[in-house]
Amino acid sequence: MSLWNRFCNAAIAVGIVVVAVSFVSPGVSAGQAQETAAAPEASPEIHAVLEKIVHPKKVKVGDQVVARLTESTKLKDGTELPKGSHVLGKVTELKVKADKEGPSKLGILFDKAELKDGKEMPLSMALVSLAPRYEPGSVDPVAAENTASGAGRISQMSQAQGRTEGSAGSDTLSKGLGIRGASSVSLEAMRPGVCYVPDITIASYSMGEPGTIFQSTKTTVYLDSGSRLLLLAQ
Repeated sequence: MSLWNRFCNAAIAVGIVVVAVSFVSPGVSAGQAQETAAAPEASPEIHAVLEKIVHPKKVKVGDQVVARLTESTKLKDGTELPKGSHVLGKVTELKVKADKEGPSKLGILFDKAELKDGKEMPLSMALVSLAPRYEPGSVDPVAAENTASGAGRISQMSQAQGRTEGSAGSDTLSKGLGIRGASSVSLEAMRPGVCYVPDITIASYSMGEPGTIFQSTKTTVYLDSGSRLLLLAQ
């Protein structure tokens, strides 16, 4: 084969490679763009349901509390918690009945996440809202009362309540109740500081001991299985 023929063949081969790359590269870029677009946005919110009843007659201080995530969450530090994974906590305070010394109380602190493979990891979070188990066809108190947007309620909480340093070095959400917003929202959203269970209020909540304190002057405070929880993670 002559030198000229070899040169022509080499040029044709290079042209074929260039054309192939020009077709493949845009496809890869598009795929990467789609993958990036599909990635969930980071959020401090964790939505979960309680797996077992937490009642003063059935538990004691130090007993474990388990809740299951109802939707996947990607935290601000990049940690991803798939739907169906768990958050783990413990009972921190119990007072069965309201009396002259004060209301009945139940304290709970969540401080770990458990992935589907069983791996546990520490996680600073605060239980900031409680709602009863959702019963199809019934009136949902969350939908009936809610008026604040998801982004708005986080901003309102930060501005109205701020953050203080906990004694153990972890961020602590300062005490406060009744955070309200003015913007429109999905009716299923829960709001920090609001307890949707009748006759029970949130006295305080934090990412450190004693966690969230529920109280009542009318009834014994307990959390039924299936109760909906809103937690905010650091």
